[in-house]
Amino acid sequence: MSDDSEQNNPLGAPLGQFSKLADVRERGLVLSAAGITHAIAREGKVWILWVDLADVPAASAEIAAYDAELAERVVFETGEVPARVSFWSVPLVAAFIVGFAGAQAELGNVWVEAGILSSEAVVGRSEWWRVFTALTLHGDVPHVLANLAAGLVFGALLFPAFGQGLAWLLVLFTGALGNAVSVWTHFPQPYRSLGASTAVFGALGLLVGDALWRLLRHRSGRSWWAWVLPLGAGVALLAFLGAGEGKVNVDVLAHLWGFATGAPIGAAISALRPNPKHLALQMMCGLCAMCVLALVWGFAWVYGAS
Repeated sequence: MSDDSEQNNPLGAPLGQFSKLADVRERGLVLSAAGITHAIAREGKVWILWVDLADVPAASAEIAAYDAELAERVVFETGEVPARVSFWSVPLVAAFIVGFAGAQAELGNVWVEAGILSSEAVVGRSEWWRVFTALTLHGDVPHVLANLAAGLVFGALLFPAFGQGLAWLLVLFTGALGNAVSVWTHFPQPYRSLGASTAVFGALGLLVGDALWRLLRHRSGRSWWAWVLPLGAGVALLAFLGAGEGKVNVDVLAHLWGFATGAPIGAAISALRPNPKHLALQMMCGLCAMCVLALVWGFAWVYGAS
């Protein structure tokens, strides 16, 4: 039990003092969630958090973890974008997407057939590059614009955690992995698909995975809703944006696989704690993403269009 009113006989050991009642109450909630009895007392102009002497080590660890979480609170949890984060790669990626759309418009069906995702081609003929090339193809102009808008937003939200180059590389590979899973789940039935939406929902999965790992790393006794919130928000967006309002040409299963592959990858990369400001790392990852696209389209043009 706890008491956040002014106390005359608090518990035995002061754990900290705070100038605001809201701050000490937050720490009190953390201790309550961890099953640690505490009391809050006012002394002059400050508020004191008291615990039993035997609970001081455990209570100190819980409060330290909570304070560390506050110090490292990420974009997904707060919705705040630090001013120091740069977004110069966003127009570059937008130009790439528009450029691929222009190539598709110019070359028409030959370009589409060379890169479209096909269960027969990927599994039957081992044309693995199609899981990548299909991400750069689109059904029509609204399809391009929808993927462009959502993809740039979700991708940019990854920058504070992963950095620009690594974020785009992860989005690319998550989309490709989601396509690969979609192909294998459909084979041997005929299956054809195109569009960047698998990568878009892969980016959403990356965001959710990163947020969940950060909560796990800072186990501060928060209530269960703090764990459900990131996953619930991601699933809600997946349902709202990924269902396509019943349109028959929307590959809902591919959206689901993109999200499902992105979440564990996001958690795994978050566990490695990459430095988003490491220029060499970010440049290398960005160049790697561009080289992968050049390579896979080289394979597509040599083998897929023959």
